[in-house]
Amino acid sequence: MNIKPLSPAKTVFAMKSLYLLFWAAVFITGQYMTIFLRDLSFTTDFMVGVIMSGGSLVATISQFIWGYVADHARTKNSILLTTIAGLLIGLFLLITPKHQGLLTLLPCYFFLFFFNTIPGMLIDTINVENIESLGASFGKVRVFASIGAAIGAFLLYLISLRITLSSTNVFIIAIIVGVTALVPASFLPATKGHAYKAKGEKNKTSYRVILQNPRMLLLLMFLLLTFIGVSMCNLFMGVYFATEAGLNAGLGMYGLFFAVCIGVEAFTMAFANRYLQRMNIYNVFTIVSIAAFSRALIIYASPNIYVMYLLALSQAMLFAPLWTHLTPYINSIVPMEMRATGQAAWSIMMSGVAPMIGSAMGGAIADVYGIRNLFGIVAVMLAAVGVVFYFLFRRQRKSFAGSEDD
Repeated sequence: MNIKPLSPAKTVFAMKSLYLLFWAAVFITGQYMTIFLRDLSFTTDFMVGVIMSGGSLVATISQFIWGYVADHARTKNSILLTTIAGLLIGLFLLITPKHQGLLTLLPCYFFLFFFNTIPGMLIDTINVENIESLGASFGKVRVFASIGAAIGAFLLYLISLRITLSSTNVFIIAIIVGVTALVPASFLPATKGHAYKAKGEKNKTSYRVILQNPRMLLLLMFLLLTFIGVSMCNLFMGVYFATEAGLNAGLGMYGLFFAVCIGVEAFTMAFANRYLQRMNIYNVFTIVSIAAFSRALIIYASPNIYVMYLLALSQAMLFAPLWTHLTPYINSIVPMEMRATGQAAWSIMMSGVAPMIGSAMGGAIADVYGIRNLFGIVAVMLAAVGVVFYFLFRRQRKSFAGSEDD
C-alpha cells in the first residue's frame, strides 16, 4: 500500500519507475520462458506447447480470482504488492531445483503463473484511475513500460558480451530487477476497490455484467482470436531466432533484437502519443489486425536476422495503439465498481485463454510441420480473423454511432 502520500509530480515519477522496472523484468521472463523449457533434457516442442498451455490455464483461473479480489479489496495496492512478490517467489522456485522431469517442474511453473499476469493488469488499473487527478497523460506514462522492456532486452545483450548467457542466468537478472520494482509500487496512490463494502453489506457485481456488454464481448472475442495467433508466434519466436532450430543468432543477439523492436514501440508511444490518443478505437483494432498478420509473415519470410528487424515496425503497430487505448476504453464501457474486473477480463483473453490455446496449437503444429511453417500458418489465420472482425466492428460502430466513447 502507499507508504506516504507524494506530490503529484513524484507520484507520476513513481508510476513511470514502476512501469520501467516491472516491464523490464516481465520482458526478460516472458521472452525467454520457451527457451528455458526447451533447454530441459526431457522436453519436446509439443511438450513445451502443452506446458505453456497449462501455465496459461492457471493464469486464466487466477485472473478471475485476483480481478474479483482487487475489486473487493480495501485497496488494490495491497493486492498489487502481494502479486509482484508472488511472481518473484515463483520465478525463484522455478530455477532453484535442477529439474529432471515434470514432477518438480510443473508445481513451480504453475505457482509462477498463478501470479504472472496479475501485476501488470493492476498497475494499469490503479494508474488509469488516478492519472487525471495528477494532471498527466496515461499514454505518456504507459510508454515507460515499453522503455523498460527495451532496456531489459538491451541489458541482456550487454551482459552477453561479458558472459555466456543461459536461460537460468536470464531469470536471475529478472528477479533482481523485479525486486527493485517493489519500491515504486509502494508509492502509488492508495486506490480502493470500487466494489468494496463494509462488513455486512452485500455486493451484486459479477462477470455476467461484463459478458452482457456487447462492446466488451466483441472486444474480448477479437482479443482472443488475434492473440491466439500472436501467442503461437511468441511461443517459438525466441527459439527460432536464437537457437539452431532457426536462425541460430544466440541469446544475446535476441536481447539486442528485442531491444530494437520494443525501442521502436516506445518511440512510437512517446512521440506519436497525441495522434494515438485522437485515434478512433475501431481504427486501432484494424491496425492491430494488420500488425499481427504482418508480424507472423515477416518471421516466416525472413532469410536472416537482419530482415527480422522489420518486425520492429509491426511490433510498434501492434502494441503502441493498443496500450494507449485499451485500458481507458474498457474503463469507459464498464461500471466503475467493475473496472479491475473489466481489466482482468481482457487480460484473461490476452494473457490467459489465448496463450493457453495458442501454445497447445503452436506446439502441435511445430511438431508436425516445423517451426518456420508454423509462422506461415499463423499469418493466414490472422489475415482471416482481421477481415472478419473488420466487418463486425464496422457494424458495431454504426450501432454506437452516437456514443462519446467511440
